[in-house]
Parts: sequence; C-alpha cells; structure tokens
Amino acid sequence: MRITSFAIFNQMTRSLQERLRDMSIYSDRLSSGKKINKPSDDAFGMMKAMDYKVTINEFDQYKKNIDEADSQLSLTDTIMNSVYLQISSAKELATQGANGSLTAENRAAIAPAVANIRDEVMRLSQTTSGGRYIFSGYKTDTKPFDVDFNYQGDTNAMNVLIDRDSTMAMNVLGNEAFSVNGTTFMEILDDLTYALENDKMDQDPLNPLDPPGIRQALSALENAIDQITQVRADVGAKMKRLEDLQSSLDDRNLTYNTLLSNTQDTDIAETVTEITKIQVALESLRASGAKVISQSLLDFLN
Repeated sequence: MRITSFAIFNQMTRSLQERLRDMSIYSDRLSSGKKINKPSDDAFGMMKAMDYKVTINEFDQYKKNIDEADSQLSLTDTIMNSVYLQISSAKELATQGANGSLTAENRAAIAPAVANIRDEVMRLSQTTSGGRYIFSGYKTDTKPFDVDFNYQGDTNAMNVLIDRDSTMAMNVLGNEAFSVNGTTFMEILDDLTYALENDKMDQDPLNPLDPPGIRQALSALENAIDQITQVRADVGAKMKRLEDLQSSLDDRNLTYNTLLSNTQDTDIAETVTEITKIQVALESLRASGAKVISQSLLDFLN
C-alpha cells in the first residue's frame, strides 16, 4: 500500500501538535513551579494536595494557639515569680517582727514596709496583657480583686485548642494564684500590717473574730509561698508540654509539606530535561517536514 505525501503530512501535523501541547504543559510547570495547575492535570493528585493543605493549615493554627498560650503562661510565671519575691520579703519581715526582743515601736516601724508589699502584690494581681486582666478568668475587663481584696473574676478557664481533640487552659485564676486556704495574700499582708502596728503577737484562741497576730500571719505567709510554688510548678508543666507539642507539630508540618511538595511541585531538573527532549523532537519534525514538503513539490513539478 502506497503512503501518500498527504498522509505523511497529516501524521507530522498530529505529532507537531502533540509536541507543542507537551511543550505547553512543561512550560507551565516550569513557570508556575507546580506540576498540577488544574484538575485535568491530575485529579487524584489535586485531591491529595488539598487534603495536605487542610492538615497543614490545622497545624499552623495549633502553633499559633500554642504561641498565644505560651506567651500568657510565660507572663503568668514572671508575675508569680515577682509575687514569690514579695511574699518572701514579707515573711522575712514577719520573722523579724516575731522576735520577742523587739519593742512595740520596733514592730510598728516594720509595718509600712509590709503595707508597701501588700500594695505591690495587689498591683501584680492586676496585670494585663493586650489590655485584658489575665487573672480574672473570662471577665478580662474586670480587675480580679476589689479594694477589700474580694475576688471579682469568674472561675472559667480560657481553653485553647493545641492539637486535635486536645485543649489547654492558658490562664490561672486569681483566686488560685493569689490566695491560700480561702484567704488572699493581700488579706494576709493586711493582717500582718495591723498586727505589727498594734504589737499583736498572737490571735486570741477564744475569739474567732480576733484579728490574726504576727505569728499567725507568718504561718499564713509560709502557706502562701507553698501555694505560689505549686502554681508555678503547674504553669511550668504546661509550658513544657507546649514546648514538646510545638516540636511534634514542627515535625508533622515538615512531613506534610514534603508530601505536598512531592505531590504538586515541579521537579525542575526533570522538567528542563523534558523540555529539551521536546525541543529536539520539534526540530526533527521541522527538518522532516521541510524534506517532505520539498519532495512533494518536486514530485508535483515533475
């Protein structure tokens, strides 16, 4: 069967169109950096890429939540360390005041320093972050304690999602951080101030309404220090958990980004190689086409 020049020309035209289409595909991949630019390129691959992106976005949100929680917990720990130093100073003053060799005037002279510590602890309890009180639970626009040292916040934990099905309270309530056995640190310091001013060593055991003495305030301050230590330990444990989870999320994020890249990103070296092959094929088709057209023209003339 004799193959006509017209059939050969049609075959070359189809081959040329296929090579040009391939050139367009690989050129798009090279310019975009993606081997999937539309669903028709790889529908299944595009679905996988979308799933990977959703998961990566989840990880990014968890990491943002972790950063926010860690920031507030870090601030809380800093504040509680300051409270610890203040209460420790007050304990030293109470120990000094409990010395039996001191006169009433000596004890009264200590009282202003204790009052200053009371006011400083009160100020620390009113710490804000971004204009919000951090020790008031959800009532972030309300100071945690009033002038009589009564807790004004609520008991709600500010939970944040730090992983799938995992939340963490990023706040510490003021009635936990600044009180022990139902008495606020400020009340303890206020009682100590009163006891020093009035040379009151002990509370009357027969009168429950009698204000605490210096020795009772000293014992309460020791309990307050234990409470602060416990609060800081809890905060530290949370921060350690967040650090470990952040590392885990970084690893998982890297894994899914690698999967996403393998699914949708162009292999530049491979793409350049394919383009070079297509260019060679196009050049061969051009040369072959010129030869066929030239031969057909000679046949026509003859």
